[in-house]
Amino acid sequence: MKRTISIDTGNRKMKTIHHVFHSSFMESKYVPTIGGGDVLNYEGKTYTLVDEILPVLNDKTVDERYFILSLFAMGKELFDDAKTLRKLTPDAHINVKLLIGLPLQHYEAYREKFEQYFIKRKNVIQFELNGKPYSVKIIGAHCYPQAYSAALTIFETLKDSNIVNICDIGGFTVDCLQLDKFSPNMKLCTSLYWGVNELFQAINNQMRSTGGRDISNSIIEGILKKDPADLAEYSDKRINTVTSAALSHVERMLAEIEQKGFDFEEDKTVFVGGGSILLEEYIKETGKVKKPIFIDDVHANAKGYRIQFTIENGGKGSVKSKQPHGA
Repeated sequence: MKRTISIDTGNRKMKTIHHVFHSSFMESKYVPTIGGGDVLNYEGKTYTLVDEILPVLNDKTVDERYFILSLFAMGKELFDDAKTLRKLTPDAHINVKLLIGLPLQHYEAYREKFEQYFIKRKNVIQFELNGKPYSVKIIGAHCYPQAYSAALTIFETLKDSNIVNICDIGGFTVDCLQLDKFSPNMKLCTSLYWGVNELFQAINNQMRSTGGRDISNSIIEGILKKDPADLAEYSDKRINTVTSAALSHVERMLAEIEQKGFDFEEDKTVFVGGGSILLEEYIKETGKVKKPIFIDDVHANAKGYRIQFTIENGGKGSVKSKQPHGA
């Protein structure tokens, strides 16, 4: 039995084609899981997903963090495939090819190392997620460039454009690259620390400076999304603090991207990633980006990995020759 599973390994969120979850966990048998928290058991240890901000890892192979997170991802995707699981005998395993990604500016430096991080695990891997046992064997790992992969999901929209800016707003960084006739221009490829975690920290710094208490990430997100329940529950002071800080954050973020050489006045700019979905209205409100395109799909990178893998393995598509080296 074989499966191909796409995993977008973000610093703040992990995304598969069907699931999104936090890129952080605690190792403990006693973390409360009221409300359906995900619990993984692997090699005698218990891991529970938590909403916690962990250090950014440019080299994601330095510890077991992203391997453990990949087990959560594989379990979630395989659980959805009940038909496959029913066909397995108790002693059988599933052969899995992983499709993974890295920011383009780190791609050449870490691509092969990140693939080997998974491929080197040659034995059958047995784990349990939320009480259900899984047996998998990783038979391959293929790494693709993030942001570029997301852009592939709207290739028909972009294919006739000469220059396109791609801005992938994540938890910690904003990864920016320019496409010239859909080929990456490595001279305009950068990563800036303007992700949404910086915004959340700025909001709470401002709250503390005025004698207020910290606001949880979930409440900040609700206010930014203008969720009616959050807008009705919290004071105008709190709402104004969040929204004004968001607008200021976006203005400074866009200004720094422009300083790197990206043209928001003349060129199309595609915003991808969970941060761009969260901040879409604020980006529009600045009026700085004249030709914005928003990919409102947090799974876009994972879907883009699947597109590239399909092309490499005989699928049809005109973008094959334009992929970066190694993709």
